[in-house]
Amino acid sequence: MVQKFSLGGRIAWLKRYDPDTLIRPAMVRVWNGLAARLDLAALRSPPRHAGEKAKEIELRRIEALRACGAPVPRVLGEGPRSLILSDMGPTLAHRLKRLKSANDADILVRQTARAIGELHRHGGYLGQAFARNITVDERGVGFIDFEEDPSEIMTLAQAQARDWVLFTTGVGPYFTGRTDALGDLIRGEALNVEPQVAREVHRIARRLGFLERAGRFLGRKAAAMGTAVGAMRRGFASIALVAYLVDMLSDGDCDMWRTVVAVVEQASL
Repeated sequence: MVQKFSLGGRIAWLKRYDPDTLIRPAMVRVWNGLAARLDLAALRSPPRHAGEKAKEIELRRIEALRACGAPVPRVLGEGPRSLILSDMGPTLAHRLKRLKSANDADILVRQTARAIGELHRHGGYLGQAFARNITVDERGVGFIDFEEDPSEIMTLAQAQARDWVLFTTGVGPYFTGRTDALGDLIRGEALNVEPQVAREVHRIARRLGFLERAGRFLGRKAAAMGTAVGAMRRGFASIALVAYLVDMLSDGDCDMWRTVVAVVEQASL
């Protein structure tokens, strides 16, 4: 639970780490089962902790991200199972909902993609890189909400690939009908990602390709998901191909052929 209040004339946030309802663990099990079935390890939900454990994870992750140079909240105080955090400004989701032109959306998304790419180049990752957990104001891009840690169940490359997938999915609703535009924005940063991250994002996009094809017929939310998948496929396609070839030439790795087989299997479903 998060509550906004005034502290010394400035906005602050009281964050309490209460246990989840019984419904959420069940939903997480279903989702993780689906992710395993689709071979999407990077999209599994990390363990969801509560109380002091969740607070400790958020504190640790804030410090780790700050060490990577990421703009994150300052810890203004703490209590049992709670933290007081500084305000980081309006969220990217809030800003995107109120924009009047597609060009303004492009500017915000490009700015945010650059900030995520910069974080990754310093060895960091977010975990919940949705538009609601990213802030943008005159100070620049900031990041919030870290009570989960993907590194508990996945590699750094998977965690960074997860950031790109969740980020693209989160902004997808604002680019419906503009898949190429979003793909171009993502490609600008995809050129600089580590090869294994590019391969993982591209693989996930190919595994979820059916959403791109079917999304247009299943309503607005499904169409937005299809836009995001298409943008990831376009944005990371050429970079992933180069990474595959480098792998093949350097050490004979067969990831390329395994991916081709996976794509064929998906197409045959």
